Amino acid sequence: MKSMLLFFFTILMCQSFGQEFQTSTASGINLLTYETFTVIRGSVISNSEQPVDKEAFYKSIRESIIRELEFRGYKLMDDSTAQMAVSYVIETTVKMDIQQQGRLAQQVVVTTPSTADQGQAWSREFTQGMLILEIEDRQKKGVIWSAEGMMDVSRTRGGNLLDNAVRSAFRKFPDKNKKVKPQKRGKA
Repeated sequence: MKSMLLFFFTILMCQSFGQEFQTSTASGINLLTYETFTVIRGSVISNSEQPVDKEAFYKSIRESIIRELEFRGYKLMDDSTAQMAVSYVIETTVKMDIQQQGRLAQQVVVTTPSTADQGQAWSREFTQGMLILEIEDRQKKGVIWSAEGMMDVSRTRGGNLLDNAVRSAFRKFPDKNKKVKPQKRGKA
């Protein structure tokens, strides 16, 4: 029983860590100084049996990115005057997870040959997805911000996985709508 609880706890921990996004901002860059953005087509790599409709994916991720950045006070400009260009790379891969399980510290009384080996195995096939978002300064032609995360695509139950992934990626992105609190000065 303890081993089963430990197993389920480990699975839950892996799932929660597996859907986090790692973000990085280029050194010396203040993202709050930027005002406008555009979304450009990125790359879609599918190593699974089911092909990805690249046009439908672009429309869907574009909507998610626009929603997140406009929510944070940035303005969409669908032309070359936009200060930032957001692009993406998505890769999906079919994986197989196989586990061998046997009896742990239990003594088994063998009465027939069929009960001699009571080991069990289980397996699952799942689709793993990786999403990378990059924002480039269009004038300087350099990446100023990026986010990368992986998720188990086959575990989606309700809600939109892509919306949730983009929201998680932009969670730490600076919000232009938040007022910066003035620092308190000490009495002199």
